Amino acid sequence: MRRFERIHDVVELVEEYRHGGYHPVHLHDVFHQRYRVIAKLAYGQYSTVWLAKDQLENSQQVVLKILKAEASTDNRELAILLAMSDSDIYHPGKRHVIELLDHFYRTGPNGTHLCLVFPVMISDGAAMTITGSPREVGYIRAVSRQLLLGLDYLHQSGIVHCDLQPANILFSVTGATDMEALLQPPEFSPVKWLEGVIEDDSAPKYLMPTQRRRGQLRKEHFSTLEIRIGDLGGAEFTDSSHAISAQFFQCCDQKPVTPLGLRAPELIQRHTGDIAVGTAIDIWTLGCLIFELATNEPLFPLDTFGLTWEEIDNDHISFIEQRLGSDNQKNGDFQVYLRDRLPENFDAENVETLTSFLFLMLQKDPRERLPARELLQTPFMMDSY
Repeated sequence: MRRFERIHDVVELVEEYRHGGYHPVHLHDVFHQRYRVIAKLAYGQYSTVWLAKDQLENSQQVVLKILKAEASTDNRELAILLAMSDSDIYHPGKRHVIELLDHFYRTGPNGTHLCLVFPVMISDGAAMTITGSPREVGYIRAVSRQLLLGLDYLHQSGIVHCDLQPANILFSVTGATDMEALLQPPEFSPVKWLEGVIEDDSAPKYLMPTQRRRGQLRKEHFSTLEIRIGDLGGAEFTDSSHAISAQFFQCCDQKPVTPLGLRAPELIQRHTGDIAVGTAIDIWTLGCLIFELATNEPLFPLDTFGLTWEEIDNDHISFIEQRLGSDNQKNGDFQVYLRDRLPENFDAENVETLTSFLFLMLQKDPRERLPARELLQTPFMMDSY
């Protein structure tokens, strides 16, 4: 039953402010007697994300992620973040995965909510891939190196991310301290109750679109970029063979958290036979992601409107065969497709090594995809900037 007038701005669903849903948040609210909310950064299916000042640490800016109440019990993201915090593994990729600064619970009108505190990052890959700016080879190498280091750290820690979409790749720059100064002014969408509905305190007075500016870092030189893999809400622990536990598919109809166009073939078909679903799904997704960061367009642009899941999956498989060949042998055709979407100053040698680099990730058989550690040693990654 609807309780609110529809809000057409780009905000979370207002009807999800209910028992078990989002926690109502307003600017200047204080959490845990220390974190004062100063701006809206994002929202997702299971959380809202805010910029806050830590009043116990000289007003240091932090990111506050507030989960829905129904997602706050036995939360896997928290378990994975704590496992990484407690890990004594030394790995250069650790600094390329988001770290947990603090966590606590907040009880409100819709239940008890897990709140996670992270360092501030200025932008994300979703905002970086819509600028239309050409990507020079040094940029692609710098981004790829940091992502591969972070991914190798996760995989060596027994974790599959499962959701390496552009929005979960976080960007900042060396020495950045004041994110608030980079944000747009807030825009308020009033929450209006439907006539005849009894009002309560389950919803905020207003919702807000993100205050992040798109393309915020488009003029930054790639040598200053600091990149972290974020949002481990869809991540899974693996077993000793780097395969995901059977709980990843609790029933035959369950959909993976990985966005449609980034799903590996073994996720599209949802039956793996003797092939374990594991860390290789991240490698496939990373190949799609690096293509998108390089070209500013998705590798597999699926149309989902009015289609069944089966039709979408069939279209996806057709796209893969069209781009990569039915037996992953159309390297030359893929190279032409990639070259036509790169800037003119991308020379032939770099186009060739980038094509081979992506092809090593985009193997339909997950057993043929190189792991992150070996991808760091490929010719494209070993070339100088």
